[in-house]
Amino acid sequence: MAEYHGPTPVATVERLSVYLRTLQEAKKEGKEFISSIQIGNRNGFTSAQVRKDLSCFGNFGRKGKGYHIDTLISSLRNILGLGKKWKVALMGLGNLGEALAGHKGFQKSGFDIVAIFDIDTEKIGTKYKDIPVYHPEKLSEIAGKENIEIAIIAVPNSAAKKSIQRVVDANIKGILNFTNVRLPLEKEFVMKNINLASELETISYYLTHPDRICRGV
Repeated sequence: MAEYHGPTPVATVERLSVYLRTLQEAKKEGKEFISSIQIGNRNGFTSAQVRKDLSCFGNFGRKGKGYHIDTLISSLRNILGLGKKWKVALMGLGNLGEALAGHKGFQKSGFDIVAIFDIDTEKIGTKYKDIPVYHPEKLSEIAGKENIEIAIIAVPNSAAKKSIQRVVDANIKGILNFTNVRLPLEKEFVMKNINLASELETISYYLTHPDRICRGV
C-alpha cells in the first residue's frame, strides 16, 4: 500500500469512519468482498467519491471483485489510528456527560473514558459507570498518570474556555468539543467541534432547499 504524505481533509477522514462501519456491517452479513458502488449506495455517496477517498491512502481494490472486506477493515483501522487503545478524559458530568460516559460504542472503537472531571462537590470522589470523578484541578495529574491523550468537553458554554485551557495545559492533544466556544490552539492540538444545533440547522437547510443537496464532497 502506498504511503500518503499530504494533508487530509476532515470530510475525507469522516467518510473513512463511515466506510469502516459499512464494512463491519457487510462482514456481519457474511460478505467477503464489496464494491465501491455498494459502499456508496449504503451511505448516499457516489462510487467515484468512495474510490477517490480510498485512493488517497493506497490501492485497495481487486479488479472484478472490489474490496476484500477483512483487508480493507484492517487497513482503515490502521489509517484511523485504531490499532491502539486511546485513553479519554470527560470534562463535565451533566446530562450530556452522563450520556457520553454511558455510550458503549466508545470502548468498542478503542476509546476508553478513564476519568471524569466535574466541579460538583457531590460527584467528586465518587464513580459514574465505574469511572472515577475528580475535580478539574486534578486533570494534569491524572492525565499524566493515566496517559490520557483525548479529552471530551461536555461542560456548559460558560465553563468551556476554562475547561479547554485546562486540557491544553495538561498537554492533552486531542479535543472533542461539544460546546459553542471556539478557541485558536497551537498546531499540535487537534480540536473537533460538535454542535448539535448546527447539525440540525444543516438538515433544515437541505429540507428547505432540496434541490441544493450535494452528495459526496
